[in-house]
Amino acid sequence: MCAHVSVHGNRNLIGNFTVFMMAEGPHLADIRGFHDYDGIYYSNLVLDSSVEALRTFEVRHDDVWIVTYPKAGTHWMLEIVGLILSDGYPEKIDRSSSSTLIEMIDLDQKLPDTKDEEEQNPPDMTPFMEKIKKAPSPRVIQTHLRLKYMPQDLLTKAKMIYIARNPKDTAVSFFNFTKDYPAEIPLTWNRLFEHFISSNPQYGKWSSHVKEFLEIRQEDNLLFVFYEDILQDPVKHIKMVAAHIGRTLSDEVLQRVLENSSLSKMKKNYEGKATEQTEKQNESVRLQFVFKGQKGRWKDYFTVAQNEIFDEWYRKEMEGVDIDVSFE
Repeated sequence: MCAHVSVHGNRNLIGNFTVFMMAEGPHLADIRGFHDYDGIYYSNLVLDSSVEALRTFEVRHDDVWIVTYPKAGTHWMLEIVGLILSDGYPEKIDRSSSSTLIEMIDLDQKLPDTKDEEEQNPPDMTPFMEKIKKAPSPRVIQTHLRLKYMPQDLLTKAKMIYIARNPKDTAVSFFNFTKDYPAEIPLTWNRLFEHFISSNPQYGKWSSHVKEFLEIRQEDNLLFVFYEDILQDPVKHIKMVAAHIGRTLSDEVLQRVLENSSLSKMKKNYEGKATEQTEKQNESVRLQFVFKGQKGRWKDYFTVAQNEIFDEWYRKEMEGVDIDVSFE
């Protein structure tokens, strides 16, 4: 098997999003809020202590790190890698430590939905990193953090897979994932659009994230792939991933990995996970990890004016960068 692995603060409105500036303490001011760390805004589920500890995190030679900007195919690649390591059998994947990202608290708990709930039942702030430290090898570790926060010896020891997805579809997927979360100000598509192209969205700018990993894409231990390319030729990319992590696939195993990593199969496999996470974390909102996974869904959301604004933003952000992103 493979292992996948209340304080008080000042509330401000940043780009139409509620941001809680966190003080030191054992609990969160608002579990659904955001805070600033090192100039970047994160969900309050992200622990600053874990981000800091990650630089000296003990990397194993058989670790597989999946790195993405949010909503760029994280769970899809997690499933592909898990299936490769489990001979294509989804039931053999140990999902006990795959509930979240290494930089977050351990989400294997019922999270408070309101301030009152939080005061009555403060969330357990145990870092998910502690569970990953104890997980058996090989560990599959997922993160949305920037390269500068990674363990210093990561690229000399372990294997890293970076997935880049066209930013228009990334924004749409992020909206669909977060739109039903409880909030004082309801999240609309227009607000999400403005936030995505702002100077400092959650986890930082898409362009900054992608450019960091583009600069090191020639590193032997890094596999840089595009979400859209996996959609177009999944067999080719499953083979690429397997070779990258040192696994040889028979035709029979390859077929199982291909079939069980399809988006239709993943929707079924993750139904149970979504139900379990919903019951533990938030009874009023059903989490959904896998959506349609299609390319070009942005056309159903972007207005003509928004598309023109976004294209100009993209041109400025990626000027001089050697990248071929497919939007169509």
